[in-house]
Amino acid sequence: MTARLIGRTAILGAALASVTVLGAQAQQVDKNFYKGKTLTYVVATAAGGGYDFYARLIADYMAKHLPGATIVVKNMPGAGHLIGANYTYNARSDGLTIGTFNTGLIYNQLIGREGTKFDLRKMSWVGKASSDPRVLVVPPTSPVKSIEDLKRPGEPFKFAVSGVGSSNFNETTMLKEVLKLNIKIITGYNGNDDQMAVRRGEIDAVFGSRSSYESFVNNGFGRLVLQVGGDEKDIPQLSDMIKNESKDAKAIVALMESQAEISRLTAGPPNIPAPRLAALRQAYKEALDEPELRAKAEKAERPVIPYLIGEELHKKVEVALDQSPETVAMVARILDIKDPTLKAEGPLLEVKDKGREIVFKGSDGKNVTSKPSGGRTQITIAGKAGKRDDLKAGQVCTISYKAGGDNEPEEIHCK
Repeated sequence: MTARLIGRTAILGAALASVTVLGAQAQQVDKNFYKGKTLTYVVATAAGGGYDFYARLIADYMAKHLPGATIVVKNMPGAGHLIGANYTYNARSDGLTIGTFNTGLIYNQLIGREGTKFDLRKMSWVGKASSDPRVLVVPPTSPVKSIEDLKRPGEPFKFAVSGVGSSNFNETTMLKEVLKLNIKIITGYNGNDDQMAVRRGEIDAVFGSRSSYESFVNNGFGRLVLQVGGDEKDIPQLSDMIKNESKDAKAIVALMESQAEISRLTAGPPNIPAPRLAALRQAYKEALDEPELRAKAEKAERPVIPYLIGEELHKKVEVALDQSPETVAMVARILDIKDPTLKAEGPLLEVKDKGREIVFKGSDGKNVTSKPSGGRTQITIAGKAGKRDDLKAGQVCTISYKAGGDNEPEEIHCK
């Protein structure tokens, strides 16, 4: 267990023990509804990362506090968490679907990004498992010691992110713009892919939630340079480093600090019946209070404090969305970026699950795992319209695909 987690537990544990499920006192808590039913817990990322860890851990203990219920974790990665968040928001409001996604979607809603099919203000907020400051992580031997080192002329520093619209993409892009950093942002690193890329020397740095990289750093594979948000004192705060920077830079860092306070969110679609939502909130809180869950989280260096339940979290989301027109306009200008369309030509190396997943050599010479859509991807075989299950390993195809997320192809034309 790290000193950071021990300290936070000691300071906050007693206070958090008194947290109650807001709204539960004023209405019935209908746990009986869940007996014999299946609750789907959507994770807007691939398996193996921080969101997946939290969801699976919490689901195990929530089921204990919803007697007779089965909780199934369903990974729905892609489009910077948009696919999973959109699915959760538009699910039936029966209390049988909840989901977790990153705070980068707050930026998406602020600027009205295309593909955003939700309103965070209207969601049925269950709780958040942690606060999670952002950190800059570099290899142990990196020459980068401060933000100023990232401004040096010459070969740009390569930063790994998942997809356009994800939290780490949005925040890395904003820092690059307002601090004039000499960095190159490379998409397509999902789950723990970025950590492996750092170890291989393929990537120079990553910027993301502290809990995602705590174990990586403690194992000697990375080094922390700076932090945004949080109350840890072991590394410098970015806000202290930018006292001579522009007003825009200070506004962006302050916005990012507000996002760090509400991490590992869980919510359901709007209008879940109040007694069922109260039951979900209560089970979520009771799960996080389980000593065994906390022990597992601490061992994995994934903090579950300080958490928030229900309407208290809803208020924090409202505050994060309440930005000045000037800040919103600046964020919109900086983040007006779309996934580039890439083109590859060659044989299909693998075809799985009747064409729902294919592997081919990408435009950069590396293997790409891609998930064609049954409706959005245009497929032709020898000049005639085709379907996913017409794809076979060995077919020579020209593939146009988006870099990032699931690398979803726009078009596949096979000979």
